[in-house]
Amino acid sequence: MSLAVEDVGDPPVEGSWPNHRAERRSCHTHPMSARRRRRTTPASLVVALLVLTGVLGYQVLTQLGEEPGANPGANPGPQPVYVPAAETTGIPPQATEATIDYVHDGDTLFLTDGRKVRLLGINTPEIGGNLECYGNEATTLLRSLLPKGTHVWVDADIEPLDQYGRSLLFIYKDDATNINLELLKQGAAEVMMYAPNLLLQQSIEATESAARAAGVGLWGACA
Repeated sequence: MSLAVEDVGDPPVEGSWPNHRAERRSCHTHPMSARRRRRTTPASLVVALLVLTGVLGYQVLTQLGEEPGANPGANPGPQPVYVPAAETTGIPPQATEATIDYVHDGDTLFLTDGRKVRLLGINTPEIGGNLECYGNEATTLLRSLLPKGTHVWVDADIEPLDQYGRSLLFIYKDDATNINLELLKQGAAEVMMYAPNLLLQQSIEATESAARAAGVGLWGACA
């Protein structure tokens, strides 16, 4: 039996096989490849530009004195201003009762409830190792005004305690005598006030001025 042999022609010369893949690539470019070639701005550059814009905007607002996000035309409104309470005579209605235990010096004493008290608005000369002119006299005067067991009324101001934990108080006797003012009146103390504790400031300063002008107490003895 004979076999028919098909004439397929001469074999191709080496290197002459048709490159169908290359032809397909040259004729049918994928659309994603075109889009990638058109993307010329890296994403990192866009992010950097956005960050730089935000920083510059914040600096401008800060230099203009405005908080970011705030309404630049908003009215901040009136600022709070401390106004001392109106001065009154007699024992204040908010005062509370207490009893004197011991007078340490001209402006410091103890109450029977354990509180150590620093009299508000005044300062008296030191005693003891740091003795100052009129210190003993001021202590003697306060002990005579407030002997042990005296019933009193006490009143605080805005800040009730000082840095040492002492109660900052005005002290009134039952006859409405303000002990703080009485020490100033007799020249045993001078004014010492610190905001926000400015209660009775006008009366305190006026009482000291009168004692100084009259030369009573330390104003005459320690001049």
